[in-house]
Amino acid sequence: MTFFDRLEEPVLRNHAHYCRKFGYPHAWIEVDRLSHPALRDSAKYSEMLRRLRTLEEGDWLLFLDDHSVIFHPMPVETLMAGRNLLVVDGPGGLPLTNMMILRNTAANRALLYSLITAVGSVLALVSPYLDESTLLRPAGMLECNALINDCYVNVSWRITSWFNARIFVVNLDVLRTLQPDGRVTQDMLHDINLQRLLVRRVNAALIDAEPVLLPPAYPPISEDAVTSINEGAPIAFVTLYTHHINTYARVSEHNVRRYCERHGYAYHVYRGIPAELDPAINGTWVKSWLVRRHLPQHQWVIWIDADILFVNQSRRVDPLLEGRELLLAKDIGNWAFNAGVMGFRNTERNAGLLTCIWERITTVDDKSTVYSSQGDQFYTNEVLQEQGLVGEDCVLDNLSINTPPQLATDESLLVHFVNLGEPYRSVYMADLDARSQRQG
Repeated sequence: MTFFDRLEEPVLRNHAHYCRKFGYPHAWIEVDRLSHPALRDSAKYSEMLRRLRTLEEGDWLLFLDDHSVIFHPMPVETLMAGRNLLVVDGPGGLPLTNMMILRNTAANRALLYSLITAVGSVLALVSPYLDESTLLRPAGMLECNALINDCYVNVSWRITSWFNARIFVVNLDVLRTLQPDGRVTQDMLHDINLQRLLVRRVNAALIDAEPVLLPPAYPPISEDAVTSINEGAPIAFVTLYTHHINTYARVSEHNVRRYCERHGYAYHVYRGIPAELDPAINGTWVKSWLVRRHLPQHQWVIWIDADILFVNQSRRVDPLLEGRELLLAKDIGNWAFNAGVMGFRNTERNAGLLTCIWERITTVDDKSTVYSSQGDQFYTNEVLQEQGLVGEDCVLDNLSINTPPQLATDESLLVHFVNLGEPYRSVYMADLDARSQRQG
């Protein structure tokens, strides 16, 4: 049985493929009309109990929600050998109820009835949240990352390198965590766009025998330490990357170069730390130095990190620069602005501002990693705040530019793939770059 909060065709295809493989009947229920999670929980456990009651005593019911994808198919008969209930604990201290298998027994019917009753307490505002673990653990819940034979049963995608393991079901949902004070928290930046990509990649592995997350192999555009195109253009983009991040940085370089060639913008690409600087410095710390170097050549110089793509490549950046001296966008978190995209008009004040930022950065002892000494973003924000250059009148929203992938659409101009590990970042970027090319 597939339970859909929202009907996602690739997930339905995944579940249907599994059922066809083993000859199991497959039914699905759409519940997108139910707005609150507790209401959906009530419907979920009620539907499971209703369907269980239609089976012969001892028959089983496999429940999957729309965040669950089958990665390595195993027959239910193997999974349920010697047991009446199959539920796995999660890494956050709460059960992973995205996948449950129950035999039709009196105990399981009573368990589901108890879960429905517990949800009722939440809906009646008697309980703050549904504590499924107090009911499922005594019933025989398996420990986190449990194995049956050589296959993990149900694993959160937040477990490192899940894509290299044999896993029956991958849970692509938000990871919920039970805090010591009893609160339940979850990842507020969970990316549904990335989740949909992972579903497609699991299906490619399951149905089409493709690698699940093969890092993209973008060829080098050049082996030179620095390359520039359209050097006389009024508007320039500048970036730097080292060989450590080639896998995703080359995706960005191909994408940005295509965008700049289309619109006649300059593009300065550094493929290592310039010889004038300390070779031990991490590339993210040299933004202000590089922008200051190229500012005399152009009317505008815009720094972009090496994990950035232009998605809607038909859109020009010029309208965002009109009437401005700085191009900054609000960070999705607590920073006044995100330093992954920063534009500076060629003015005497901005030349001095960039010098000031660089001088502040030179006072930092440890610049060996992106986040050492609080990261370059801390000091860049600090300087601009001191000079009164942050706030609504100076900083754009992050939908206009420097858009986090969680908020991105096909109409987004520039998307910044921040805070993603590999291979997620490079695979995600390559997928969106391919879409940007199809859009024209």
